[in-house]
Amino acid sequence: MTVSLDGIDPRTAALLVIDMQNAFCHPEGTLGISGVDISDCAAAIAPISALIAAAVDADAPVIWTFQEHLPEDRWRARRQLPAHTAKRARVAALAGTWDAEMVEELAPLARDSSLVIRKHRFGAFYQTRLDLLLRMLGRTALIVTGVTANACVETTMREAYLRDYDVVAVFDAIGGIDERWKTVASEVWGQYMGIVVNSKDVLAWLSARGR
Repeated sequence: MTVSLDGIDPRTAALLVIDMQNAFCHPEGTLGISGVDISDCAAAIAPISALIAAAVDADAPVIWTFQEHLPEDRWRARRQLPAHTAKRARVAALAGTWDAEMVEELAPLARDSSLVIRKHRFGAFYQTRLDLLLRMLGRTALIVTGVTANACVETTMREAYLRDYDVVAVFDAIGGIDERWKTVASEVWGQYMGIVVNSKDVLAWLSARGR
């Protein structure tokens, strides 16, 4: 089956930018100092920036998610098995820290606080107002970007699909920490959750079908 955006009306779409924070995209952030290769996450910044500009031109809302952890998470601490946060040099994206801030390149673009979703787990829909916000905006299709591919991004795509949103994964605007994982995951996304495209495809679509 040919992968195409033609079946989606841009007037129903929102661009979702997931967790482009220092913790995950900066070499001095938590993943970086934990010895994780964050090069693919950093590489997603440029295509995301271009997509944001195009979305704004097409009157498509840009929704941002911020991962926030607390210094003490008593509910998570009750687990018998170690949480993913225990597998890094420190807990990532602690609320109020530099680690939790948006990367410098994108920070000036996240100006509308009404379009910011703060979350405490992988999924952007889990116990947040994202679903209600999308309904209020009249948006039924999500153009998904951000980090990381196999955790917050994939979880959010699954949540969106289960809520019957059209899901478009923008491969080069999604950062991962393992090329193999991301490649295999993208095959699953395209098979079960939506379509997988590149940013140039979305840019051309927004230009041709936008305002």
